Amino acid sequence: MLEFLNKYIVFLQNTSYKKKVLLCSSLILCWISVSATSLAEVESSKQELHNECPECGAKYSYDIKFCGKDGSKLVETQKSSICPKCKQKGVPGEVFCRGDGERLVTVEEIKVNEQMLIENRQKAFVHIKEGITFLDSEDYGKALAEFKKAVALYEDIPKLQYNIGLLYGKLGNHKNAIKHLRKYCNLSPDAEDKDKVLTKIAVLQGILDKKNRLIKKYKDRNEVMTKALPGIKEKSGMVFVPAGNFVMGNNSIKREQRPSHTVYVDAFYIDKYEVTNAQYYEFLDYIEKTNDHSKCREDEPINKDHKPNNWENDYYNHPEYPVVRIDWYDACAYAGWVGKRLPTEAEWEKAARGTDERKWPWGNEWDHSKYNVGDPEPVGSHEDGKSPYGCHDMAGSVAEWCADWANMDYYVKSPKRNPKGPEKGEKKIIRGGSRFITMGLLLRSTARKAMHPNIGNRSVGFRCVK
Repeated sequence: MLEFLNKYIVFLQNTSYKKKVLLCSSLILCWISVSATSLAEVESSKQELHNECPECGAKYSYDIKFCGKDGSKLVETQKSSICPKCKQKGVPGEVFCRGDGERLVTVEEIKVNEQMLIENRQKAFVHIKEGITFLDSEDYGKALAEFKKAVALYEDIPKLQYNIGLLYGKLGNHKNAIKHLRKYCNLSPDAEDKDKVLTKIAVLQGILDKKNRLIKKYKDRNEVMTKALPGIKEKSGMVFVPAGNFVMGNNSIKREQRPSHTVYVDAFYIDKYEVTNAQYYEFLDYIEKTNDHSKCREDEPINKDHKPNNWENDYYNHPEYPVVRIDWYDACAYAGWVGKRLPTEAEWEKAARGTDERKWPWGNEWDHSKYNVGDPEPVGSHEDGKSPYGCHDMAGSVAEWCADWANMDYYVKSPKRNPKGPEKGEKKIIRGGSRFITMGLLLRSTARKAMHPNIGNRSVGFRCVK
């Protein structure tokens, strides 16, 4: 370096003043540039440094000079950052990976994370074992809890994904079942049972699609029912049946209708029409939202939601059709909810035939055009078929639940005033025939049938009284 400076001085002595100035200026600029670069490298390097105790190995931030454990003077150690995803090393000063944008971590941190994953995987297997034990004993709640703990610790275990997928399928959670079984297939692409699992996924997907269609149908049904309900309520109402005597039964037909006898019935109101899908839908919506069963019978079956059988059927999308497939307890629950009750069969028969002993609600001449037979129709579709008091569809359409227990020999000992049927029995009375009956004899207002109270039938509905 000294020899270089001597030669440079001699060179300047033999150079013009102007050239001397230019050369000196260039030399100064070069020195400044080199100094700035060196300073930047030092500062950048400092950002990546941490201090370490040479005795115990503890690491500290760059501004701490002595170890807090043993007092040793700390030494500077260069940090090395790396992408946890692609394992590409970062350059000093970088925070995120240039390749995939992941935040860079130190090698030490990667080692700690890898060790933690190993430990979590071991813990997950303990929960999987417990979960399978509960699964085998059909304690699904505890099994699911154990599998969820395992997923939180280490989810990439094929056995775990398979078992939790099957469990969700048993619990009816088809969406989660599909998710976990698909993950099982991804984790075990060469598994021997992969085709079987894919078939299971396809079946579950079919069930889920059907469920989603039903949900959409229910949303559409809600709009239809909500829109139709005010009009149905406005035209429905009740009709008045005055107190007095009427002749009940018929001596010329079947045993259960004999003997013909005079009965006194107190005054009452009865629904003009059978209860419709829209009216019953409003009741179900209330029950679902409030779970209020205070108006239901105390002896009704437990866990009753009062939905008709096959509630998803398209029949229930028609707001003015009479509601069907509801059992006797469902009918009682609705009647209580609207502040009414089911009619006794004496009340029902008087409302249907009046006091002139007519055979059918419209009179004594059989006429199939005056009642709903065959395909279902909105209530009140046959104006000419109404009873003397203005009740519609008391022949055909749907048969109707009555309050009475059934006894086909009851008329022999029936009281003459406000008979209410036997005190107990196995079946309940239904009246009025249905749209499935074409024989006029079976549709007479005196015809009696019976059915178990916990059965819902597509030919049976109801109307209320008060």
